[in-house]
Amino acid sequence: MRADFTAPLRLAGVYILFSAIWILSSDNLLVALVGDHEWVARLQTLKGLAFVLLSSLLIFYVSYRDRRAHRHLLDALRRNTRLLVQAQRNAALGLWEYNGHFRWSTEALQLLGRDEGSGVGNLEQFLTWLHPTDRPAVQRALLALFEQRTPLRIAVRLYQPHRSQTTWLMLRGDADEQGQVLGTLQEISNQKRDEVALRESEQRFRQLFEQTPRIAVQGYDKDRRVIYWNQASTLLYGFTLQEAMGKHLEELIVPPGARKQVAHAVNNWLLGGPPIPAAEVQLQRKDGARLWVYSSHLMLRNSRDQLEMYCVDIDLTEQKQIDNELRVSEARHRELVEQLSDVIFVTDLGGHLTFLNPAWEKLSGYVGYESLGRPLSQFFDGPDAARLQQQMSAVAGRERLIIRGEFRLLTRQGQLRWVEVQVSNTLPDDSLRGSLRDIHERYQAQQLQQARNAVLDELLARHPLKQILEGISLSLQDLNPHMLVSIMLLDEAFRLHVASGPDLPPDYRAAIDGIKADLEVGSCGHAARSGELVIAEDLSTHPYWTAFREQTQLAGLRACWSLPFKDESGRVLGTFAVYYRKPVRPSASDIALVTEFTRLAGLAVRQGMPDHPSAIDPLRD
Repeated sequence: MRADFTAPLRLAGVYILFSAIWILSSDNLLVALVGDHEWVARLQTLKGLAFVLLSSLLIFYVSYRDRRAHRHLLDALRRNTRLLVQAQRNAALGLWEYNGHFRWSTEALQLLGRDEGSGVGNLEQFLTWLHPTDRPAVQRALLALFEQRTPLRIAVRLYQPHRSQTTWLMLRGDADEQGQVLGTLQEISNQKRDEVALRESEQRFRQLFEQTPRIAVQGYDKDRRVIYWNQASTLLYGFTLQEAMGKHLEELIVPPGARKQVAHAVNNWLLGGPPIPAAEVQLQRKDGARLWVYSSHLMLRNSRDQLEMYCVDIDLTEQKQIDNELRVSEARHRELVEQLSDVIFVTDLGGHLTFLNPAWEKLSGYVGYESLGRPLSQFFDGPDAARLQQQMSAVAGRERLIIRGEFRLLTRQGQLRWVEVQVSNTLPDDSLRGSLRDIHERYQAQQLQQARNAVLDELLARHPLKQILEGISLSLQDLNPHMLVSIMLLDEAFRLHVASGPDLPPDYRAAIDGIKADLEVGSCGHAARSGELVIAEDLSTHPYWTAFREQTQLAGLRACWSLPFKDESGRVLGTFAVYYRKPVRPSASDIALVTEFTRLAGLAVRQGMPDHPSAIDPLRD
């Protein structure tokens, strides 16, 4: 018989026996007292037996249900106990209790680095296991727990003089109303190391802003009050750190007419509205003077989950002043400058040149009289030539009165130069008249400034270095499609690795990845070793490229020149190379342009990889 039925049946049997004795005795008593009560006695007996039977069944049911519920409860308790033990093991959690002495669980002893013989001990013994610096604080916290029932939560270090890494433990404890003290012990070494790494990262990030004199960074809380103000902000706006802290953004640097608009835009962003885009804006200094900056904005959350806005400003005042002065000068001397420096041309309705002024030869390198009779579009780069011819046809057909646009002129030396072309159909002899203005330097300066801003934004946003270098390469290739750019980084073993080469054939990239940085090993190897510019205008004959001649021919590369970029101490970090599909020697303008992009690559590597090992010293033999 199942154990679940024994107790309920015993209870029911005793109750049935007692009830039967009582009913029979009561019936005899009734017969003795009453003469003829046979019918009544029979009814009473049946009723009593029925009552006893129903009561017994009810007692049996209740007892059985209680026992079964008790059994289920015990099973659940055992299961939860097993889960608790497993959770303690998985979480590296140990248990302890204190009742005049510490009692440590097996898991707690393992965390403390002690054997089973140390399972019971006093407070003094426990303190000797901890780092001497932490002992006073732990002792005070434990005494407060034992005497005042103050909850305990404290991070402590184990005393391990022979270990290189510190073991951190989180000690927790509580006392109940009866004074019994129970607690847990958990290892938090990884968490502590992560916290240290985070603090060091934040410190490096702060130093980056503090040590960059031309990038002004300010931080504002949710009420637009200053919470961060670097030295560059003081130099730019004139307010010291003490003067700026706690002041509202609009009170400090926003001109009066724009203060409400700025405050509304910031508040709207804080409430989930659209972010404030990066843009050129006019702000003001402490003395009221206006200045132009390129301002980027970031919204971050601090450790208390509160929103903070950071502004990163780059001074454009000098650039704006130069631009304004240039516009004034151009307005004052436009007619004279156009006649002396701009190319003036006349074509027939088919676009064939019939007149050119002397500025044409200086701009394009072609002799004027040799160019007459040829289509103007023939002197422009492929896609631009088709676009120019299409627009000139529209002017010739009177579909448009005038066109003005920027196109790439292909010079006699094979160089691309950006020019502004203007064509109109206003002459009575069915000819087209126009001008070419050289905007190459200005266009490149604008694109270079945009590239600088993009690199700075990506550095501040902590984008991956590979993505930043890829963007630099593509920006230069957009300026000059004839260039194929590669950026290589130097490792500790004096080898160069391709970090960016968006349009180089994959097989060629694989072939040059890991080449030795040494003299006469291609343009990049020689540049990295010598620390100087290397130009190979014909790869099929240049001696540095003998070992790579087959790979360059398969890749369709015919010329290459390379510039090294260095750190502040002059050590080479990598190389910036430009390839061409045909033999060519770079112009001074090309070298100047690529030099600026090389500096951008060097800045990205220095900021993106501050500990990048530079193994080549250009002054070393």
